[in-house]
Amino acid sequence: MSTRQEQFMDQDPEQQPRIEGVKYRKITRSRPVTTVIDGIPSTRNEKYKGWEPVPPREWDELILRGVTGIAVSFTAIAVIGGTASLGGLLGPLVPTVIAYGMGSVFAVAWMFCLAIEWLNRSAPDRARPAKTAGWFFLLLSMGAIATYGHTLNHSWAGVFGGFVDLIAKGSWWLLLREYAVPLDADVANWVDEQEQKLAGRALLAGRVRRLNRRGAYQRAVGGAEFQAADAILSRAEAARQLPQAAAEPAPVPAPAPATAVVIPPEPPVPPATPTPVAPRSQPESSVPSAPLIPPGAPRDKVDEQQEEPAVEPVAQITRPGIAAICRKEIAADASVTDAALLSAVLAAGHPAKQTLSDTVRRSALRIDPNRRAS
Repeated sequence: MSTRQEQFMDQDPEQQPRIEGVKYRKITRSRPVTTVIDGIPSTRNEKYKGWEPVPPREWDELILRGVTGIAVSFTAIAVIGGTASLGGLLGPLVPTVIAYGMGSVFAVAWMFCLAIEWLNRSAPDRARPAKTAGWFFLLLSMGAIATYGHTLNHSWAGVFGGFVDLIAKGSWWLLLREYAVPLDADVANWVDEQEQKLAGRALLAGRVRRLNRRGAYQRAVGGAEFQAADAILSRAEAARQLPQAAAEPAPVPAPAPATAVVIPPEPPVPPATPTPVAPRSQPESSVPSAPLIPPGAPRDKVDEQQEEPAVEPVAQITRPGIAAICRKEIAADASVTDAALLSAVLAAGHPAKQTLSDTVRRSALRIDPNRRAS
């Protein structure tokens, strides 16, 4: 047994009641229609007619479009007439094609300045040079047309022909005043700062992009010469970093504990027939005791010997080798730089020599041949 259910309506369910005085137009819309057979649905899109309100005409927009079209037509006529007149004026001097090409420059010049003025219509200070240059080029074009009419003994025709350019330029001047929005001094300053920031970022991004492309190209095709130059510059940078690393205060190692000096008490005066006394053994870590005073020595000699200051032994400072320090630092951080390794070697107590940086770099390369000098 099959069941078929179709959902469709002759009219738009979302159609709002029409409002009196509002114009409507008929449009084609689509809506989903679902059919269920044996419990299995199937949906398709069904087209139907609907109505939608028509917005009122924007007369200001239509008028603005119309005057823009008129200005474009004036400009086209001025360019064609000016090019023909100036081409005829320059025809005796150069070939005809070149003469007409030179004639078009006069009209295109003030149009070029007009475009720059349009781009800066919200910034009068930036648009002022283009405006001044545009009027100057317009006067040149008008003078050239008037001169051509004078050469043909039609001076008035040349004058009125030059006014065509003036009319075209004037139409664009009025149109630009309609679009121009003068900004307040504070707002204009804010806009200038934002444009400078964006222009600076764009310029810096372009420079970095160009340097990256150049660097990738040189690494790809530079060959052994580029690798040698890279190694030389890397070594020079490491040498420049050496004084900075040496200027950093290295941690002072803890002083070795001072060994106490044991001064034996004054021995008693032996009898007339002294018996030999075996010397006491002292531990290896203790400092040798004061020399024994022979019996019968004068008292002043004894005092001088006892008053002599005991010389403290200098503790021998042991420090790890450069290779051991580099191996330890590389094991802790595989990306450690040569400057950091040099600082660690100096901190261990190694004297700062001129060849110390090269020694550190060679030791690091022997430990990790895949690392690069940095």
